[in-house]
Amino acid sequence: MIVPTRRTVHVTRTEHALPLPAPLLDVAHLVEIVRDELHRVDRPADDAEVCVTDGDLIASYETPRLSAVRP
Repeated sequence: MIVPTRRTVHVTRTEHALPLPAPLLDVAHLVEIVRDELHRVDRPADDAEVCVTDGDLIASYETPRLSAVRP
């Protein structure tokens, strides 16, 4: 019988904040930064979430760190 490996996942959330109002060029730059960071770890840009909170445009994504634990 094969027992699957158990993994403990620790999640870190990366956020980039842009104060609003902001020029569209700054918004495009924010999107480019997040896209490039996700691309470097082979993840699609749509893994990021974008929202407006407290007058800031927030682009964020989770970055899991895996550690294998033997049963």
